[in-house]
Amino acid sequence: MPNSEKSESLHHKHHHGHGHGTHGHGTRGHGHHVFHLHGTRHSHSHHGHSHGSTHKGRLAQHTMHTLEVARFDVAVLALYFNKAEARDKFCRAIQYFCKFINNGQPGIAYDIEKSSSLARKAFRIFKFVNDLYAFLTPPPERVSILMIILGKVKNLTQGTFLFLDQFSWAAKTGLYKDKKRAEQIGKISLYSWFVSCVANTIMECAAFWKQYNQISHLPSMRSIDKFEIRRLELAYRDKMITLIKAFMDLTVGVGLLKLKPKIITPRVMGVLGFLSSLISCYKLIPKVEEAKKKTPIYRIEAYESPQ
Repeated sequence: MPNSEKSESLHHKHHHGHGHGTHGHGTRGHGHHVFHLHGTRHSHSHHGHSHGSTHKGRLAQHTMHTLEVARFDVAVLALYFNKAEARDKFCRAIQYFCKFINNGQPGIAYDIEKSSSLARKAFRIFKFVNDLYAFLTPPPERVSILMIILGKVKNLTQGTFLFLDQFSWAAKTGLYKDKKRAEQIGKISLYSWFVSCVANTIMECAAFWKQYNQISHLPSMRSIDKFEIRRLELAYRDKMITLIKAFMDLTVGVGLLKLKPKIITPRVMGVLGFLSSLISCYKLIPKVEEAKKKTPIYRIEAYESPQ
């Protein structure tokens, strides 16, 4: 064989072996192939380290997001119970729940009911000033004379109830010694609250009827958009809940005055008073926008969950 052909044959074998070493996972390759495999392993190790760092970063971001949301929820809860009215309605729920349990019979639930009632009286000290201010405030425009009169009657009688209720609290704490006079004042205060409930129920019936008329005319209003429809539906539902609460309070007033003792028993008053208190507690929940203004966390949406 000529030298040139030998040379080409050896060169071809050498080149084929070199390629086989490349595809043979470094078992028959030269040193730089082993180095290449080590380099590949080193690259994978570095990638794993980077992936671990990214995972830790996402975990930290998720933890931060969870803490901020929890902080916002606690802030809303603090804002809620910072209201004296919210604490009063919460104690009212406890009071009437215990009334439902004890059914007017002595026991632990009866004692809790009485202590809750006494605590609520302390919350309502000088609360009559709000109704006095509302009574002296001029009525809004485009309101019927009947609604104006009912509103003023409600403010006057409810303010009277809250004012006289302070004497009942003073009598139960021992500050006011004339028990007979205290009982008379307590009776007048209950009648005042009952009259305010009657006026409030009539006003809520009128407001509900007005809202119902708006809802019933929605199919004929083609130009109205879906957001306005949703707003009217929510307003209608809110008025319905408020009207139900007004009837519950009116029934409780009848029970407290013992006008129908065989029908409205302490257990019936307990159920209605408890449900009415829950509605009041629900209505006092602060809105998200209000909570954002009064808490340090303004935009929870900025903390996006890790993908």
